[in-house]
Amino acid sequence: MEKEKNNSKRGFTLLELLVVILIIGILAAIAFPKYQMAVTKAKVASVLPIMRRWKDALQEYKLKYGDYQVEDYSAVDANWPSDWSDGHCGNNTECYTDYWYSCMANEEEQGEVYCQRYVNDVGDTFVINIYQPDDPDEENFRNKVICTADGNEGHKVCKALGGRPIDGDDSAYELY
Repeated sequence: MEKEKNNSKRGFTLLELLVVILIIGILAAIAFPKYQMAVTKAKVASVLPIMRRWKDALQEYKLKYGDYQVEDYSAVDANWPSDWSDGHCGNNTECYTDYWYSCMANEEEQGEVYCQRYVNDVGDTFVINIYQPDDPDEENFRNKVICTADGNEGHKVCKALGGRPIDGDDSAYELY
């Protein structure tokens, strides 16, 4: 007798495929926010040296000329990267990128440097500020890097960057 051949094709059932897709979806839902936060941390980490360069250059300017009221920014040895804002940054003090809504140096002539980012369309923001050691308006923040937050998502970003809440200010976090 001839052995009966099994002609049935083997494959995955619809239920097995749906379970696999469900598992992949759950893993993606868990991983995507963590990926977004890692990208945010990288963007902040990459701008901090540029902001520090501006802070230091403004401080040198103040030591030389007596204040932060810069008349000619060619005397300040700092620039935003040339690929920002197609190289057209207002008076060399303000610039932006696709990521940063605005970066400003010498804000209100106190030598402060900041970069601001809108997190979403509902107005959540976070701002990274670097203050001069002699800033008369921000006694508690002098010579510090601060993340200020507006909205839940902004607070999440500041906390994820390692920010420690500052006493008496529920929207500010000291980064270091």
